[in-house]
Amino acid sequence: MRDECWILRAPRLNANDDEAIVTRWLANDRTPVEAGQPIAEIETEKATSELNADVGGVLVHAVPVGSKCPIGAPLAAVAPTAAAAEIALRDSVGPNISASADAPAATRKARALAAARGLDLGAVDAIGDTIKESDVAWHLAGRNASASTIPEDQRLILVGDASTHQLRVARDLRAASQAGLFTTLAYRLDLRGPERAAAAEVAEGRAASLLTVLLHALGTTLPRFPALISVLDRDKLYRHRDMDIAFAVRSPGGDLYAPVVRQVDRLSLAEIARECVRLAKAAMRGKLDAKDTGGACFTVSSIALPNVESFVALPPPGQTAILALAAMRQDIETTDDRLAFRPVAIATVTYDHSLCDGVYVAEFCAALDRALNPGRA
Repeated sequence: MRDECWILRAPRLNANDDEAIVTRWLANDRTPVEAGQPIAEIETEKATSELNADVGGVLVHAVPVGSKCPIGAPLAAVAPTAAAAEIALRDSVGPNISASADAPAATRKARALAAARGLDLGAVDAIGDTIKESDVAWHLAGRNASASTIPEDQRLILVGDASTHQLRVARDLRAASQAGLFTTLAYRLDLRGPERAAAAEVAEGRAASLLTVLLHALGTTLPRFPALISVLDRDKLYRHRDMDIAFAVRSPGGDLYAPVVRQVDRLSLAEIARECVRLAKAAMRGKLDAKDTGGACFTVSSIALPNVESFVALPPPGQTAILALAAMRQDIETTDDRLAFRPVAIATVTYDHSLCDGVYVAEFCAALDRALNPGRA
């Protein structure tokens, strides 16, 4: 019977993964599943993936949604019966899953979650005589009374748990804010060149956008400003080898993703446009592959909503600078005693002041402006 059991373990989707988050169960606990059927969705640092059952049988969950599990930890089991799956799970996680004489009383799911996270159940405070799965999850989240950073306040209303994506973004932004000494410079970019370039691509039946033209220009400009693609780590200075540039995408549900266009300096405008469309569609569905995220040397974020004059973005971990582009507007300029309108947008570059200063960044912005407007007098 044990040979007919199959254990679903947290897979390593990327070489740097050390844990995975169960974001959704696609098949309910203790229900029949077929071989090849999607049963779970997991998220790592750089990718989201669906996991399929290798065999048919009864599925038994080992951890709840939102659990952070080490790579290789058991997430579920499929066996001919639920009882057989429970035995397989108990055996797969070792002695921590089985109760000894002096072990605290706990439910099967509580023991499975604790074992998957390497947690001693003796450290968990239970509400009642038996430790439940919710008690373990509460402890892992650091939300017991002693760990809370928000005092009891009748003016505060508990909305619920933050999503795993929100927690990951918050963690990354906090880590980024502590990684460097960041400041920001604002620069008015002339968008006449990008408008003409995009219009020319569209006239030829090819997709194009301001983002496409901007990425193309960054591919030629960034290599001339190596400080912006370098990273200071303790007493070591590193530099990104490839011109891999990320751009921010907001899903319909409000989640932010940063897919990466690889080696933009080697791509044509049309090739960059196709990559942007492909990556944006995948990000909107929350189905980015590991190869399409992480490792970027620079990031572009854009908010094209009317009346947004400028905004500041924070570089993600492993990057020194980020460019934030606000909505396009029309500036009035005088030429030959006549008034003319010029499309512009305010770009802010947030950068690590320990690696470069404001003059250096201003020179970069001027060079980017020239790359966006070739042939301008």
